[in-house]
Amino acid sequence: MRRITYWLAIILIFIVPWEDSFSVTTLGSLARLMGLIVAVFWAATMLVEGRFRKPHLFHVLVLAFFFWNFISIFWSLDPESTLQRIKTYSQIFLLMLIYWEVFQKPSELLSGLQAYIFGTYVLIASTIYNYIIGNVAVAYEGRYSATGVNAVDLALILMMGLPIAMQLFFTTGQSKKGTILKLINLFYIPLAIFSIILTGSRTSLIAVIPFVIYLATTQQIKFDRKVLFFGILTVSFLILLPFIPSMVIDRLGTLGASIEAGDLGGRVDLWRQALLVFSNHPITGNGSGTLDSAIGSAAHNTFVSIAAETGSIGFILFFAILAVVFFQAMNVPNGNAGLWVAIFLTWVIGVCSLSWEFRKLTWLFLNFIVIEGSFAHEQLRAVHVKIEIKRFFNAPAIKAEGD
Repeated sequence: MRRITYWLAIILIFIVPWEDSFSVTTLGSLARLMGLIVAVFWAATMLVEGRFRKPHLFHVLVLAFFFWNFISIFWSLDPESTLQRIKTYSQIFLLMLIYWEVFQKPSELLSGLQAYIFGTYVLIASTIYNYIIGNVAVAYEGRYSATGVNAVDLALILMMGLPIAMQLFFTTGQSKKGTILKLINLFYIPLAIFSIILTGSRTSLIAVIPFVIYLATTQQIKFDRKVLFFGILTVSFLILLPFIPSMVIDRLGTLGASIEAGDLGGRVDLWRQALLVFSNHPITGNGSGTLDSAIGSAAHNTFVSIAAETGSIGFILFFAILAVVFFQAMNVPNGNAGLWVAIFLTWVIGVCSLSWEFRKLTWLFLNFIVIEGSFAHEQLRAVHVKIEIKRFFNAPAIKAEGD
């Protein structure tokens, strides 16, 4: 039963990146249907085994944050939107507990990350197909995206896969299966970068920085391999460069001017409106999920959105969650800290122009970082137990009084 649950959870990770591209009648996204199936098998597994893995402090803080969002329905200016957010967060928290229970070995988490790369390939294929047939996402800007997926969302989804694909490329074994996976992960990087450029997302030019720093500084990859990798990226870019639409290149070139003008594609004005909402309700916020109805649009900034909708209390809880996650990422041993810090920082930069507080990928990746950190903690605890046992049996016997 546990093994079935594990593989269903892997399939769900594969589906999540492209869940917006396909839908199931009456049930919505395919990811929601698969999530329901995974939850049923997980619940059955818990009943059969009669045990449940003790949650981490991270999960306690997430539960507190979600609960604060739930009770905001009592002062929400748009109760219907808040109710929808309650349903979303309930499903997400259940998924987090499932993966916390299912991924108890490093190899299992790596399989989940590989499934994510497979899932993003679906988006890459869709984006390139739309590019070939001339199906633009934003006509007047000449930008492309995967079917049903916002271009900026797509860019961040693919950006978060870059350090993962590189890590998997260098750590996968040399067997026949391993060689195939190596090629899949290697080809992902130039194809993902090409697809990201096609989106015309200017934020991606900044969000790529953590990946480049990770590639340059990680000690898990020897210097000669880094040079080879940079060479492959350079050659791939030169080959693909002529195929990039001039309108996209022109748009990416306006990043500096957009920052200097303080506009950022109209986002700065949205942030001001959202902060005005926050100033009117600084403690409790406007109510979870209500910002769209309050300013007529998403804030296009996760941190601003959380502050406006959940107030200072919600923002502090969310900041505490991120602090725990960053601490976990920084303290991952075996040279893997750089990978998770790169993923975390890519997400931080990306969500500065996206409202991703209710997206599955946000919470799943934060959860994965904590899961990775838990492996080291459990290994350290096992070593301490062995040391204490050894000390106990090697301790000199205490003679009884009078002997």
